[in-house]
Amino acid sequence: MNKLVVCLLLATAMSSYAGEQKLTVKVESAGEPVTNAQVKLWQAKPGVKPTLIAEDTTKEEGYSRFDQLTIPQEGFYYFTSNGGEVRGQSASHYAGLAVLTPKQAGDVVINEISTVGSLWPLASQFTGDHSISGSPTGLLIGSEHVGNLTDVTKGDFGATVLDGSNLTFSETVGRMNTLSALMATCGATQKTDSCKELLSITGGSNTLTALHSIATAPYANTDKLFKLFTKSYPYPKGEGRRNTSFLPYLEWEPKDFSLMVRLTGGGTYSPGRLMFDNRGQLWSGQNWMPGSQSNLSSSIGGGVVRLAPDGTAMSPRLTGYDRQGLDGIGWGTTVSNNKVWVSSFNNKIGVLDLDGNALGPASVQGENGALQGLATSTNGDVWVCDNQMNQMIRFPKGDHTKGEVIKVPGLKRPFAVAVDNNDIVWVTNNGFITVTRFPASAPEKAEQIQLGGMAPRGLAIDSSGHVWVGNNFSMGYPIAKVPEGASVLEEFKLNIEKVLKNEANGINQTGNITLIDPEGTVIQKAVLEGELYAPWGVSIDGKDNVFVGNFFGTGFVHICGTNPSNCPKDKKTGDLIHSYQSGILQESTDTMVDDAGNVWMANNWDVVHALVDENPDRRTATRGGGTGMVVIYGIGSPVTNPLIGQVRVPKFQ
Repeated sequence: MNKLVVCLLLATAMSSYAGEQKLTVKVESAGEPVTNAQVKLWQAKPGVKPTLIAEDTTKEEGYSRFDQLTIPQEGFYYFTSNGGEVRGQSASHYAGLAVLTPKQAGDVVINEISTVGSLWPLASQFTGDHSISGSPTGLLIGSEHVGNLTDVTKGDFGATVLDGSNLTFSETVGRMNTLSALMATCGATQKTDSCKELLSITGGSNTLTALHSIATAPYANTDKLFKLFTKSYPYPKGEGRRNTSFLPYLEWEPKDFSLMVRLTGGGTYSPGRLMFDNRGQLWSGQNWMPGSQSNLSSSIGGGVVRLAPDGTAMSPRLTGYDRQGLDGIGWGTTVSNNKVWVSSFNNKIGVLDLDGNALGPASVQGENGALQGLATSTNGDVWVCDNQMNQMIRFPKGDHTKGEVIKVPGLKRPFAVAVDNNDIVWVTNNGFITVTRFPASAPEKAEQIQLGGMAPRGLAIDSSGHVWVGNNFSMGYPIAKVPEGASVLEEFKLNIEKVLKNEANGINQTGNITLIDPEGTVIQKAVLEGELYAPWGVSIDGKDNVFVGNFFGTGFVHICGTNPSNCPKDKKTGDLIHSYQSGILQESTDTMVDDAGNVWMANNWDVVHALVDENPDRRTATRGGGTGMVVIYGIGSPVTNPLIGQVRVPKFQ
């Protein structure tokens, strides 16, 4: 399936110029041609190193020509440039990249913007020898997202990063220009000392490897890099604009050089859980319908959103997929090998195929209440949390017509569920301070694991079977009394009102993470206590590092996982690696890692008072839910989706 999808997409990508049998490539730096540069055409293929297709040297005005091109049967084409001259002076450390995507068929420009925009979405699949390799879906997602940042046919910005949801809400464009200006110190601006310093700071051998170092650890050396930029491009005397053609640039030192874009449409509004399928598509259930004045007292529920591998919305633009009686979805989204499952606030379980066609609603033998988390086990069973009636629902082998109620001792408002590779089920009890752990075949043997915090939400299992849990509140934090049988929206309303009162009394930080070993023993009880504010969803990348949605912290955090050898050298298990924030990151529920190693975050809430006020300000009444889903490029390690059992590392690395 994956290879077929990749081939079809690439056939579309290449057809417009493959028929001409020729392709012109221009190498430039800060708008000036780079002559005598070595240009290579590569084909990236799943699971193997890329194949060198052709090479040439740029002539006058920086051009080279490639003839006799054919449509690749798998993977995609990309160009690298290395060295050359600008205005007759050597640019030996100037190296660039341009990745060809379906929306950018035609002649190619390799420059600073196309290099930065091509590299970041593929950073986790790029190696120092200029190779790009990965799984079929990893290469598909990475290459298709290039177009969101850059148009390589022009060497300019892509449409998404310049649209109204992104340009003025984040630093991404300013960061891209600042990075491009640094790259140009090895090119057209001919700042030899600055070029050497850039390579020294990053450990790179040329601009491409230097930028790759920044892309995969964007939090490192930001002070040195920004000082290098300001030193290299000072203000001309009497003027207020720095002497660089890359505009707009950053005025202040960034907290990191991560690049991210917000993706909207297809009914996206207040996304809860994020899940990828085996085609590289993202699926997410939405709390509410976009454009509605929904809040925690009355609401018009949202549907299911589907994004293509490049982030384009494929679900109906206002409602999402809202058939099957669905009226609002919380934490309830999971994907199996051939189905998408969602659970709703109004007690329904919807089932779709991977093209968005309704297969359900699912049938359950027995009574159930409002539902939350779902998970797929390695044997195909699908588990659902009945948050209202303190029970679980199981669909054996993923048969949506044969749901059965499972009574499990100790459940108290079960919220999220995950199943390890030994068929042990783990459930967070957001009405208490525990995780319930039980064998799928013997629910009566359930054990209760006491956490280091209250109201646990999301959880995730790493490749070695360790479980990470996000606890909304710290022990002892004043929380609301929630009546038995209350709906989850009623619970949210009571607790958010309590949080607002606590903030008025000067209590404005709460929550932590708990780490549990595969046998159920707590290893670390209150990870990052005092550094988080209502942590929520947890995800694990292919190197077992951890990403957690930091709900009231308005962003997410990156935590060193159970294998510290995969962390920065001064970090150990449970340490904070970096906290990501941006104007396009809102109140976060979930984080999720895609097959390319990019990290996604769900903007679940925005204006809190619009959700709790009895008579909300009309200017923000449609903004209670969060806007869009955000992809942060290259900061994780690739995984294999869908998430079935524990996190899976790709076979192709």
